[in-house]
Amino acid sequence: MKKQKLFQPRAMQKLYALTEKRAIDLSLSENPLGCSPRVSSALKKIRVDFNNYPSPNAKQLRKKLAQKFGLNENNFFVANGSESIINDLPKVFCDIGDEAIIPELTFPMFRVSCELTGLKVILVKMTGALGINLSKMLKNISSRTKMVFLCNPNNPTGSILLKDEIVKFVRQVPQNVLVVVDEANIEFGGESVINELINQDNLIVLRTLSKGFGLATLRIGFAVANKNIIQKLEEETPIFQISGISEQLACIALDDDDFLQRTKRFVAAQRVFLKKELKKLGFTVSPSEANNLFIRLPLFLSVKQFVDKLSKKGVSVIVGSNFNGFDDSFFRISVRDAKTNKMFIQKIKEIVEEAV
Repeated sequence: MKKQKLFQPRAMQKLYALTEKRAIDLSLSENPLGCSPRVSSALKKIRVDFNNYPSPNAKQLRKKLAQKFGLNENNFFVANGSESIINDLPKVFCDIGDEAIIPELTFPMFRVSCELTGLKVILVKMTGALGINLSKMLKNISSRTKMVFLCNPNNPTGSILLKDEIVKFVRQVPQNVLVVVDEANIEFGGESVINELINQDNLIVLRTLSKGFGLATLRIGFAVANKNIIQKLEEETPIFQISGISEQLACIALDDDDFLQRTKRFVAAQRVFLKKELKKLGFTVSPSEANNLFIRLPLFLSVKQFVDKLSKKGVSVIVGSNFNGFDDSFFRISVRDAKTNKMFIQKIKEIVEEAV
């Protein structure tokens, strides 16, 4: 297998920094409707004792999550964003020189966290439709494999794996290999495997309140697994992960299912609009059930000119070179509010008209 160049996390920092500089921003996956009005209202009234430490291991939020999912508090680990959990997993469960199996086209932080910990990363090719190839991932598992990463819906493509496919896959993976299923965008499409596989000894599911619940600035992520996995995470990570005010607001957001359903409907409708308009302009759009679209430029567009013109027209996207094995003839966008989406399509039309 071809040796992979070490991924540099500084590239991720540079990527995130771009978003403040452009007026039409479809780069980061932020909730286009903001956050729950209950959260906004509570923020004006909430009492904060700034001199007090938050509850250890976010006990209040874990209790709320247990009620929501019908599980035990011991099945949850709360952290400062799901990225911090991704960063911790290889350190807690692997040793230097172990292998991690990761889809070639997926959330870059999987690879970053593994390589920074000293793991050997095996990247597995996607299917022809840029879906995650579970059979190939199984074939790449060896005696040195300690961790496998899945993302459902996948980021950046928005493609989904069926729940039954994931269940079958996890049960075929050796018990000493930890399967990490990142469900950061599950509110927008696909079915969660949390309740189906919670008792598996080698599964951990990651979730976030940044996307569907619109709390990205609070940085709240959580892991769901059997109590032994959760206990090991707690033993080897800091006890105070999120602030007290973040914990209170998260509990309020989880109670507002109306806002979540409204977000899902809005994103689905705007995703259809964006996909339809881009296809009319000659772009190829990968199948998506989430809040992201992964897009390929038509052949008549110069990659360099396209990227330059996006910048000049004040448009921010994630270019394909940020993902392993892809170049800037691909790019990812996230569904935003209707006005921003329409402005984006108008700028793309201008670029196409200038090229033909």
